[in-house]
Amino acid sequence: MLFAAVVYWFEANKIPISPLDGLVGADGLPKSLAYVLAGLSLLLIVRGINDTKIRLRSDLADPDETGSISDWIKPHLRAAGMLAIGVVYLLLLPWLGYTIAIAALLLAVSIYNGAKFNLHTILVAVIGAAFCQLLFVQFLGIALPNGELIDQIIGHF
Repeated sequence: MLFAAVVYWFEANKIPISPLDGLVGADGLPKSLAYVLAGLSLLLIVRGINDTKIRLRSDLADPDETGSISDWIKPHLRAAGMLAIGVVYLLLLPWLGYTIAIAALLLAVSIYNGAKFNLHTILVAVIGAAFCQLLFVQFLGIALPNGELIDQIIGHF
């Protein structure tokens, strides 16, 4: 994922800069996402190294007890589930628009990671999406597309 973040940053760096851009250009959001992805990737790398050290120490302390394949594959399946949520988010993004898609993403990730589906979880997702909307649209001046669904709803009025 660290490699993907670097490639993503270089691709975002190819976005042309317009003289009409404000403080944050069109490459601002993609580069920010690349930085976040790189940071999270580094955290996962450090965590993986620490987990490996702990596992090696416990194997040395009790060599008869080794983890089963299912214990080894569970974290990978969890990561695949998170990746699937991200792919569904990207597929729904053009249709739902950024704000609704971000709310759905926050809700899906929360529930996937053990949160109960209740009013609190829904409010966290809605408030998180509203925060992103305020941050990018109001504070940074980056327009986020509505998506086809919202455009159709607005078109009926």
